[in-house]
Amino acid sequence: MRKEIITAVETKGIDSCVSTYVFTVLDDDINLVKTIKEAAACYINTDIGYQEFQHNCQCFNWGDFYASVPNSFLLPFGIQKDEMDVEETTVDFDEQLVSENDLKFSDEKWEILKKELFMRGTEALDDFIGNEAPDDKDVVDNMLDQVADQMPDEELFSFYEKYCLPKRIAAERRIQKLVKAMKDAEEYVCSMQELEMVHFDNFEANGEMYNGWFACRNDGSSATILSEFSDQPLITDDDIDKLNIDIIKVFVDHGVEYCE
Repeated sequence: MRKEIITAVETKGIDSCVSTYVFTVLDDDINLVKTIKEAAACYINTDIGYQEFQHNCQCFNWGDFYASVPNSFLLPFGIQKDEMDVEETTVDFDEQLVSENDLKFSDEKWEILKKELFMRGTEALDDFIGNEAPDDKDVVDNMLDQVADQMPDEELFSFYEKYCLPKRIAAERRIQKLVKAMKDAEEYVCSMQELEMVHFDNFEANGEMYNGWFACRNDGSSATILSEFSDQPLITDDDIDKLNIDIIKVFVDHGVEYCE
């Protein structure tokens, strides 16, 4: 099943009128335009359709079809009109929707950057501060905030790109891979069970030791690893630590049960 939009363009002199028609196609193998033409031919051979065809001077265009043919007639053809209101706006393809002025360096990004600077150590701290950083962590923390307050967003984004962006993108891609794996694992869980992500330390599989989160089926009393899907963790502790992933937030955001 899919939604498909037909856009009909009517040209009158130098003016054009665009109409948009939305259909639900019940079988993905259906060619919508071909099927609509077949349905239209059948419709004008009904008594009501014949009358409309004659009243339209033997014309029956896209507007006539959408206005006249009921869904009860179209369903046997595997299609139906989606009769919701559709609004259409014509825009310039090359219109720029945002500019650099729309980029805002948020407090969240600053906390991420500051944490990464501390993790990278002296060289990164010196680079951001512009001078040699003192040894006292609290003093450095305060200096970082002061420097950031005086720094334009453009420069803050430059440091963010340098120290944070590659890891953040890698983390997001790893999360996407995990979410897909959890969705695939759900196919192995019957209706009387539910998918649960369970953390195991020193779990042996195929001669390898793993620390990480495994896809399990929970029958209400216990959780069992979905070995027919994967007997290895869907994500390891090493990946979580290296990419600084908030794994619990991932589970909560996607409605997956978990057990640490």
